[in-house]
Amino acid sequence: MNEDRPAAAMWQRPSRLHVGAGSAVQALAGGPAADTLLLTDRGLPGSVTGPLLAAARSAAGSRLRVLALEPETLALPEIEQLADTVRESARVVAVGGGSVLDAAALARLLAGDPAAIRRIRHGGGRPGLVALTGPAAPAGGLHRSPRAAPELVAVPSTVGTAAEVSAAATVRVDGGRKLVMAASLAADLAVLDPAVTATLPPALLREGVLEALCRLLNTYLPEPGRQVPRVGDAEARTLLRRLARAGRQAEQGRASAELRTELALLSAQTVLGWSMLGRDPFAGKVWYLSNELSSATGARKMSATVAVLPAVWARVLDGDARLGDAGRLREAWRAVRSGLPDLPEQPVTGIAELARRWGVPPCPAAGQDPARLAARAARGWGAGLPMLGAFRTAELTRLYADVLEGAIAA
Repeated sequence: MNEDRPAAAMWQRPSRLHVGAGSAVQALAGGPAADTLLLTDRGLPGSVTGPLLAAARSAAGSRLRVLALEPETLALPEIEQLADTVRESARVVAVGGGSVLDAAALARLLAGDPAAIRRIRHGGGRPGLVALTGPAAPAGGLHRSPRAAPELVAVPSTVGTAAEVSAAATVRVDGGRKLVMAASLAADLAVLDPAVTATLPPALLREGVLEALCRLLNTYLPEPGRQVPRVGDAEARTLLRRLARAGRQAEQGRASAELRTELALLSAQTVLGWSMLGRDPFAGKVWYLSNELSSATGARKMSATVAVLPAVWARVLDGDARLGDAGRLREAWRAVRSGLPDLPEQPVTGIAELARRWGVPPCPAAGQDPARLAARAARGWGAGLPMLGAFRTAELTRLYADVLEGAIAA
């Protein structure tokens, strides 16, 4: 056996998809007559939750329990309590945005594997990543719960997070956010129904499109390994074009059920598709950097992301290969501009213009200390860890200084 041979690219996605108008009601009404827990975002209107509740009750009857969640309160202690309720269920249906879907997935994980809570708690906010692998997992695979866990059905009420098909989830621990990766976090069934996103405000729909675009851009920038087929690059560029064109339609106020369905599918495809084949799971440096900025400022996730992107992309274009390849950034941005041709050709100014045009709120950066942000990032994601371990704290401080300067100027 040649030990110098590069590792084979791997691709595995367990979630089934039900797509289209009425798919949520159909999926819930066709569920088993078993103990079912329906988790909903407390902020969703009755026009969304009412039909789903009726459908779930028609299948589960008296064996249905309903729990409305407050996304802002879903830190690790609350999720641990939720796991006790999930453990008594045969089926868990989560309806809501990324925070609710992540909480449901984590509660399902803990219900099947209570020992995982120690791994997530360990070190408080350090390290920021918890990759749950174990000796029972297949080589190169993620941890699977040793105990039978309930079926998880994810019904997103937003577009762009792809939480319904992701094998990763974020959780607040001791005032910071951790990223947990485990195969059993991915829902068994993801339902993409435009009726559930019908009340999503236009600004949040555009923000969701931008989130999907940024997720794909960040994973595209690093040069893939020699074993990664270039079909993944081709699909990524196609996805960028299609997302940009669909985002343009949303920008023009044409958020029809058909468009919302397309956007939901495109967002899921950024996680499920060949564009992710063989990618470095820690390639998206922007996520780790913006995570700390969001936590420190209380800014929305995308507000922090678009504040960080210009500083990171400027370094990529200056040749910092640790953050990505300059040629690949230009190539990816050309794909975005093929769907939004009136954007600036220069990626740094272009992404800032797109964020302004689509109404992403500015990041409240005044008074922030770049050295403190750098220390937070290094503690959670650096110091030898694969996320930001290639960067010295002094480098991160200079980067955050540029981020804050740009955010304040905006």
